Amino acid sequence: MTVIKSADAFRIHFPTFDKTLYMNLIIETEQEAAAAMLFSCVMYKHKNLMQSQVDQLSRIVVLCSRFKGTDLNQLTIKAISLQAQYDTKAMIEQSAPLIGEDFRETLFAMICEVITFRGNIDEKESEVLGMVALYLNIPVERMRILLTAFLIRNKWNVEIVEEMNG
Repeated sequence: MTVIKSADAFRIHFPTFDKTLYMNLIIETEQEAAAAMLFSCVMYKHKNLMQSQVDQLSRIVVLCSRFKGTDLNQLTIKAISLQAQYDTKAMIEQSAPLIGEDFRETLFAMICEVITFRGNIDEKESEVLGMVALYLNIPVERMRILLTAFLIRNKWNVEIVEEMNG
């Protein structure tokens, strides 16, 4: 991985990992960095995504004006490709500097919304939320307030059981 610092932006270059993609994986924009962080947090420790999480991630990104005019399919492909190659900590660490100061709390809230969908979090999820808050420079007290709000909001969500077709 090579980090190129230019006058206009940070560029993070990740070599292509899949010969069939022929895609040079570079995170250049705030939108790419945000999508990479969202997916890497949800797929922490290489967990598979449930359909309900895919739906929720899609809704969150589609409804956020920060992603307006962005090819959401390409963002998703790039984010999942990066997650397959790199661990969550590296993704968060390298993506966070590309997130604008005015979007950091919103992105953290988006991540909280998806991770707390069951109304509780486990130790791994708590760890990843702590990392995100640290790298996005979210103060601990603010992190606690946002996380608590989502835990309370999602406490009584119905459990979605995914059926395996096949």
